Amino acid sequence: MQKKSITRRALGLFNLRKLPVRMKIVRAWADQRIRQRALLRDSGLVEDLSGREVDRWLARRRIGGLLHTSAARSHAAQYGRSHPDSTATCIRNAETVLEHQFDLLGSGPYNPQCARRSSSDGSYQPIDWVLDPVRNLRFPEDFDHKAWDLYRDRPANADIKYPWELARCQHFLTLAQAWVLSGDARYAIEVVNEIFDFDESNPVGRGVNWTCTMDVALRAANWAIALDLIGDCDGIDAVSLLRCYCSLYEHGRFIRANLENTYEVTSNHFLSNVVGLHFIAAALAGTSAARSWSKFAIESVQKEIDVQVLPDGADFESSIPYHRLVVELFLGSFLLSEHTGEPFGAHFKGRLQTMVEYLIGVLLPSGEMPILGDADDGRLMIATDYCGWNRKDPRHLLAPAALALGRSEWIEYAPVGSGWEALWWGFDPSAAAAARGATPPDNVALYPHAGIAISRCRDRGLYLMVSNSIVGTVGFGNHKNNDQLSFEYHDAGQPLIVDPGSYVYTSDFAARNLFRSTAYHNSLQVDGVEQNEFNPEWLFRMFEKATPKHVLFEEREGVVVYEGTHEGYVSQLESPVRHARRFELAVQDGRIDIVDTLTGSGEHDLCWSFHFHPSVRAELVGEGTATLLAPKGTWQLQWSGDALDAAIDETWFSPSYGVRRNATALRLRRGATAIETNVWRFSLVRMKGAAYPVESV
Repeated sequence: MQKKSITRRALGLFNLRKLPVRMKIVRAWADQRIRQRALLRDSGLVEDLSGREVDRWLARRRIGGLLHTSAARSHAAQYGRSHPDSTATCIRNAETVLEHQFDLLGSGPYNPQCARRSSSDGSYQPIDWVLDPVRNLRFPEDFDHKAWDLYRDRPANADIKYPWELARCQHFLTLAQAWVLSGDARYAIEVVNEIFDFDESNPVGRGVNWTCTMDVALRAANWAIALDLIGDCDGIDAVSLLRCYCSLYEHGRFIRANLENTYEVTSNHFLSNVVGLHFIAAALAGTSAARSWSKFAIESVQKEIDVQVLPDGADFESSIPYHRLVVELFLGSFLLSEHTGEPFGAHFKGRLQTMVEYLIGVLLPSGEMPILGDADDGRLMIATDYCGWNRKDPRHLLAPAALALGRSEWIEYAPVGSGWEALWWGFDPSAAAAARGATPPDNVALYPHAGIAISRCRDRGLYLMVSNSIVGTVGFGNHKNNDQLSFEYHDAGQPLIVDPGSYVYTSDFAARNLFRSTAYHNSLQVDGVEQNEFNPEWLFRMFEKATPKHVLFEEREGVVVYEGTHEGYVSQLESPVRHARRFELAVQDGRIDIVDTLTGSGEHDLCWSFHFHPSVRAELVGEGTATLLAPKGTWQLQWSGDALDAAIDETWFSPSYGVRRNATALRLRRGATAIETNVWRFSLVRMKGAAYPVESV
């Protein structure tokens, strides 16, 4: 079977239907090489101004307002006085950043102090920009970014995402906010010092913080936002400010020459590239490079909303957390285009509205995201509570999205105090006064292109999500998990059966593959085969085998029904098995009934998995029954059909990147089962009884 698979892939290289894609890749690659050579001969910012008055150009940066985010200046003082708690949180976070204390990607608090370098006067302690604080390992420095091979060159199993995340400099906005609110020059000067520090430790194109253009672009966007807000600080001299903008200019040159569009398909990486370039161009308005970059970025962002967004509004990467990131990227560029007088137009606005509608549509009763597909806490900018934001909560986007897109009805679902978030997106914060963190509205919907069915009842705190999606990113599968006919279920606001998340990427191959596997989702596995094929060495690639199909979705007389199939065990087994699953959710009492029908031939080993939220304690109480005890009540999970061997296994639950908590799963197994047409039934129903107290998870 493995030889056949390799042969199929080899033949695929000569598939003429893929010729247009390959020609596109060749053109992108050639363009990249040309621009990389141009880097060696092109001049910098001062030369770009070509004799024009540099002082005059720099004076314009002192005024600020080149980016939409700087509109906050006109409302910040009044808002700060009327919302002292928000101001206090910002100042407290800014002080934490001044001390170079960070907590990123599940690291816990750490201080990346650079032992090799020190400031001349001792007032600023340089940062170690290449540290993995979890494993206390440092990445190599001062090498050509094009020569980098992560798995060959990293120290042991160090996680590259830690230096990348720190070097995105998303803490700069907190420092800039603190400057605007307090007038304390320390915060503005810290931004400048960190830019100088970064440049010294990470010369352009040298080291790990230049090996992923996405992270270069997000860093540049945050530099641009911060510099536009702090330019009026008298504590920053003209030479220092110009030096910062010269560095931002070099970021633009690097991004334009190293775009992440030389693969089979573009994704959130390329989108980040062009959004970052858009922000740089706005900040450097008045230069010839900025004009060129702006034109390219604006055209690219508008194109990507059709490339990367499915007709039902979902990001095409089969991940809800990545959908949050992509919404934020598109929204940032949309608002910037409005601010600079180059609006994207009605089509883009309509597509972005559909994306936000999808985001609201899939929210849990708590307002958080279900962690479906991969999750890495990705953001464009962090405007609210940099040190304490909830990685699972995307509702910070609702107020600015509502105001940007003219959808005031979304504001009530935004968290209380969303005026603060709206302020730093460039809006009058009073326009978000209606934000009250309301529970998301009832929603019964099938998103057929995303492969997601939702039933959410606000009054009951009831939520059922069924996943049956194609391999995302046009079959590349970079952030897709094997979750065919898997589901997540909450009742009375209590998460019961959940997706375990994704945990980490390159630092632990075994964990990466475990969390994206069929066994780590709430579905059926046959003969230990993955629903969609993946090579355990290829951490961001999955091969479509399942061919999912939505058979039925309806709501009738208080019962929501979804029925679907997938072909993963038809295409990969010599004796094929087709898995069909039917869900029936009774909205009135929250009872869920699941019917699995297997049709096929031969004998097969079967294993069903039901993963419980960490707050749930599961106990086997008899033949075909497990009791689920949770803080908000007691439920029974029952099953019938041919006898199954039941066991409660220790597992993991990952609410965000780098974090995992103890949890359990019910495994139901049956070996050497003859398949013709076989039916198993499962039900989950709430029971009367006392809840047991547990700590919040």
